[in-house]
Amino acid sequence: MELLSLKKLKNTKLADLILPTINRFIWTAILDDKVCDLCRSLDQKVMEANSPNYSLYQPPLHPRCRCHIIPITSDAEIIPKVNWEKPKNSWIKKYAPFLFIIPFKGKKEEIEEIAPYVPEAPELVFNPKDILSIEEYIRETELRNIENAKQKMSIMEKDNMKILYIIFFLNKLGQTILIKEIEKGEEFNFTKREEDMIKKEVSSYLISDGNDDAENEIERLFSIKKK
Repeated sequence: MELLSLKKLKNTKLADLILPTINRFIWTAILDDKVCDLCRSLDQKVMEANSPNYSLYQPPLHPRCRCHIIPITSDAEIIPKVNWEKPKNSWIKKYAPFLFIIPFKGKKEEIEEIAPYVPEAPELVFNPKDILSIEEYIRETELRNIENAKQKMSIMEKDNMKILYIIFFLNKLGQTILIKEIEKGEEFNFTKREEDMIKKEVSSYLISDGNDDAENEIERLFSIKKK
C-alpha cells in the first residue's frame, strides 16, 4: 500500500485515490455488408455492468460474429447514458436462437418455444435399374482388376532386360493374389507357402501370349486356366 505524505495528500483529489470500476458497456459491431441484423441493431447500445442483459448478451452471439464490448469505467470523462433495448425476437430466432434457452438472473419473460432447426432430408427414390446384381458387380470388379494386372505386367516386362515369365495369379474377383517372375528356360520353383496359396485362393492366371510351355506347366501343377 502506498503511503502518501501530508503535502501530496493535500494536493490529491479524493477521486484519484479510489480505483476506477467498470460501470457500463458499449456494444460495438463492424457495420459492413457482412454484419447481420441482430448485431447491427445492438451497435452502440449501452448497458449497465450489473444488468442481467450483460450476463446474457456476450459476443460472439453466433458463428463468425465480429462484435465486441467496450467497458466504461467510473473515471471516464464522459459516461454515456444507458439505452439498451432488447433485440427483435425474429432476429434472435434467425441468428442466435440459443439465447432463448440460456437461463439468467432477472425478470422472466414469456418466451415462445422454438423447435431446433433440422434440415429437410431429400426424398429417396428407389430405382431398381440403378442397382447392379451381385453377378454384374462381381464381373465388373473382375474385369477391372484383370485390366489393371495386364497393365502392370506390360510395364514390368518392358523394364526387365531378361526374358521373364511374369505370371499374375488371380482370385475369383480378378484380384492379384501372387505375382511370380521366372526366367525363361528355368524350371518353375514355387515355395510350399506359394503352392498352398495358389491351390486355396487362385482360380485363374495371366501370362503374356506365346508362352505355351509355361502355360502348360502352370495348368499341370495347379489345374487352373489362363484368363
